[in-house]
Amino acid sequence: AADPLEYINPLNENGSPGIQLAMAIFAPLVTTDPNTGKLLNVMADSVTPDKISQTWTIKLKPGNTFQNGQPLTAKDYVDSWNLTAQGSNAWKNNGFFSKVEGYEALNPETPDGATPKPTSVKALSGLKQVDDLTFTVKLKVPFSQFGLTLQYLGLAPLPEEVRKDPDAYKRKPIGNGPYKLAAEWNAGDDIKLAKWDGYKGALVPEADSITYRFIPNADTAYNEFLAGNIDFVDVPSTKVKSFKDDAPDKWVTSISSGANYLTLPAWDPRFKNPKLRHAFSMAIDRKAFADLIGLSEPAKALVAPDMDGYRADACKYCDFDPAKAKQLLAEAGGFSGPVNINYNTTSATGQINAEAIGNMIRQNLGLEVKYTGKQGSEITELADTRKLDGLRFSGWGHDYPSIEDYLTPMFKSNGDANFSGYNNPALDAVLAKGDAEPDPEKAIKLYQQAEDIALEDMPLIPLFTKSNAYLHSDKIEPRVSKYVGVSALWATFK
Repeated sequence: AADPLEYINPLNENGSPGIQLAMAIFAPLVTTDPNTGKLLNVMADSVTPDKISQTWTIKLKPGNTFQNGQPLTAKDYVDSWNLTAQGSNAWKNNGFFSKVEGYEALNPETPDGATPKPTSVKALSGLKQVDDLTFTVKLKVPFSQFGLTLQYLGLAPLPEEVRKDPDAYKRKPIGNGPYKLAAEWNAGDDIKLAKWDGYKGALVPEADSITYRFIPNADTAYNEFLAGNIDFVDVPSTKVKSFKDDAPDKWVTSISSGANYLTLPAWDPRFKNPKLRHAFSMAIDRKAFADLIGLSEPAKALVAPDMDGYRADACKYCDFDPAKAKQLLAEAGGFSGPVNINYNTTSATGQINAEAIGNMIRQNLGLEVKYTGKQGSEITELADTRKLDGLRFSGWGHDYPSIEDYLTPMFKSNGDANFSGYNNPALDAVLAKGDAEPDPEKAIKLYQQAEDIALEDMPLIPLFTKSNAYLHSDKIEPRVSKYVGVSALWATFK
């Protein structure tokens, strides 16, 4: 249920379809063991912090190569990370390196939404190659969570020939993971992968070959499964109440490690007053909306329920209270013009969900509402350039199991998934304290303080968390883990 990808480059990708391909083609330094929830080394042989968790030493396992035969070395990580950290390249995972010493020299201040100009500095001062298999990462301040972050595929290495000309390899990825491209891949094509015999990492999948099909409409994908043409598919929101009857004994569910939000544009002065944002939040009947979505629960926090440090009622402006909502709207001075709600036209329920939220805003706040349907990629591009008019839906699932990975990407001023364009130096400062706290429990308390600041400012309105449902053919049994969810990539064969 996705539009075709334009390229495969995990360093320039944080969307779900691209990450799914990256999981097959590339291998991370470490991963979460699906059986124990503990960190498991993959390409890394060891990851060792200093006493204050500021300088980290990463040693690679010997004998690994890329799929072109090039040995995998520390230099590949250092050079790939420097390429991503160069602000002028505008790669999507640039912000991950903001904690590394020397980041500012590669990312000069620019107007909001603009791409930084090239700089004479091309390398992070905090990245150092020690030998062929060892490199160190010095952070600007201590960060106790850094070891967890290394499982993120946005840190995957690129081989030298790809680094020299990334555009030439947009459709010819050369990875270090269990699968490689099996056939020429052109725009709009399905992506065919074959098992790569050179992979020596942990958790080797069983399948000899995999085809990823791009079917933009989720209902069409679902029907393709029922017709026997697909082995694994997400259950779309339109089928959450019928899938068990449609495909008995061919479904699995898992609690989602993620949350869903209504995003308010910080660049629009009409939304500047926090009381106005609180009014919008309290005008929403989350229980009714979650029931409409299906397999869902109302959300009153910014982080997912399965995270350490999650608080079920962290949000004090998430109770449904139309009278209070009207009062807050009046205190904020009202709202000028119609409220525009943007929705994704490739989602079968995009317009239905938008109209449900819009009806609540219209009925409970007395505001005029209009709706704009666009492709998801167009909505994202307009928001990234601060040109999107009105509200949109957004969601987030963590890349590593820490509440920090909800707060830094979405609420830090230069976060990679700062959907709303939000900026609060006070929140940035509290996040920095949490990052620098070596005691995990004390760090969580500080991250909760950051969540409280974000909930008070409310650039994102929590809406719901949901369970995910999937259908699988008779041939496979997808891996289901309470730590990492459901994966078809690591399915077993019946």
